[in-house]
Formats: sequence, C-alpha cells, structure tokens
Amino acid sequence: MMTAFLLLTLFGSDEKEADEAIARFKTAYRNPSAPARVAAVAELSRTRHEKVLKQLAVLLTGDAAIVRAEAAKGLGTFVDFKKHATPLLIAGLGGPNSKEPDVQAAIYEALGALDDDAALPTIHKGFEEKDSKVAKGALAAAGMIRHVSSIDLIVDLMKKLEKFNEASSGGGGLGNFGGGNDPNKKRAKEVLPACIKALQAITKEKWSTSKEWEIWWERRKATFKIEN
Repeated sequence: MMTAFLLLTLFGSDEKEADEAIARFKTAYRNPSAPARVAAVAELSRTRHEKVLKQLAVLLTGDAAIVRAEAAKGLGTFVDFKKHATPLLIAGLGGPNSKEPDVQAAIYEALGALDDDAALPTIHKGFEEKDSKVAKGALAAAGMIRHVSSIDLIVDLMKKLEKFNEASSGGGGLGNFGGGNDPNKKRAKEVLPACIKALQAITKEKWSTSKEWEIWWERRKATFKIEN
C-alpha cells in the first residue's frame, strides 16, 4: 500500500509540474514574435511528461518553421517516451513540413537523439534527399544511432557523390569540386563531409574516401561490433 501511495504521489507531482509548465507555455506562446515562441517551446521541452509530448506534437505541424523545428528538437529529448516520440517525428516529415528543409533536418536529428533503431529505415531513406540540409540531418542521425546497417548505405552514397567530384577534379575523395552551379556537384560538396563524419562516428575509424571505407569494411564486416 505504501509503495502504491508513493508512486501515486510521485505521478501526481509530475503531472502537476507538467500542467504548470503548459500553463506558462500558453502564456508565453501568445507573443507575436516567432523567436519568442521558439524560446517558449524550448522552455516547455524541459519538462518531460506525456502531456508535454502531446503539446509538442501539435506544434510540430503548426506555426512558423522555426517553431516547428524547435518542437522537433524538443521531442528529441524525450528518450524515455521514444516509442511515442519516434512515430510522431516520422509523421512530421510529411504534411506541412514536406517542403521545409530546416524542419525536416531538425526532425532527422531529433530521431538520432532518441537513439531508436525503429527510426533507421526512415533515416536511411533520408540519405537520398535532394536537399543537402535534409540529407545531412539524416546522416547526422545515423551517426548518433551508430548501427552497422547504416555503413554500407553511407559508403554507397559516397560512391555516387564522388562521381560528381571526379568529373571536375579527375580524382576521388573531397578534392576540387568546381563545376559552376551544377546542383549535383554542389550537393556532393555539401553532403560528402557529412557522410565521412557519420561513418567516423559509427565506426571510430578515420578514413576519408569511399574506397578506403570499402576496403576497411570488407575486411571487418563479418566480425565488426559497435564500441561504446
């Protein structure tokens, strides 16, 4: 009985804290300034409760893009609620956010922060996004989750990107991108470093070209384990 009473008291206290945080948020959120509303969302996100999570889910598809991005960032801190937060974030990639690269990038990075393997299929699809900012967000997420299933996909992406580099520099790796305003070369220049950073985060190795990664991975794929 005493244990049940303590748990009930603790839950009631948490719920009261959440209600108070939401009340403060609603007052601050009336501010017509978008940056002020961003600050209100950031403050609300500090209270980890299911009620707050639901409030952030509403904000993820409403208001200005910078407010939505902050709501995504906030959901990324709800690690204890990842079973709820992950599908909310994945759903948030569509709808009004489908043409908002800043919000989509924030959503991918929030998925990475949740460290939920269930998000990997969505994150892996994000590697192929045409917008560099979004692709970089997906790669950053993979680097945070650190799962072996990401390695081959990132190496393959590097190979594709390096082809655009080779066309203008005559070699592999990051090289000299040049090529004027070619969007493919521009994307390669912006996304290749994110590929390298993600692979280095996952493996703790320091290679810089797809060929080096491929050679290293072929030798270790059968026995490789992620180290903490």
